[in-house]
Amino acid sequence: MRNPGSGMRSFWLTLFALGAATVLVFGWQDGVPFTAAAFVVFFVSRVWRSVIKRPLSAPRHDNPLRRANRFIVVTAGGYLGAGALACVAAVTGEGQEWLYVAPFFLVMGAVNLYVAMR
Repeated sequence: MRNPGSGMRSFWLTLFALGAATVLVFGWQDGVPFTAAAFVVFFVSRVWRSVIKRPLSAPRHDNPLRRANRFIVVTAGGYLGAGALACVAAVTGEGQEWLYVAPFFLVMGAVNLYVAMR
């Protein structure tokens, strides 16, 4: 069974992938590769969450609990990945504002991991 809106979503996912690649390339060229990577990791996790929430095609044997756990783990991964890259960005001098953002991302990732393990 095919999701009727999956064609349009596939288009937007492709457009997002091209945008993410562009952010990484320009971030590297501008000398802020970790900042660019932190943004991309965070937003990739958001896109991945939306695909988990509304799959492109209906799963044959959908297990809502397993899907919810995947959703939480992907959320935690996005926060932890972005937080780690934000720490690296702050240490390498890409911007002092990352010192304020990174702890929040790491705490939110740890909270989501705690929820996933319970």
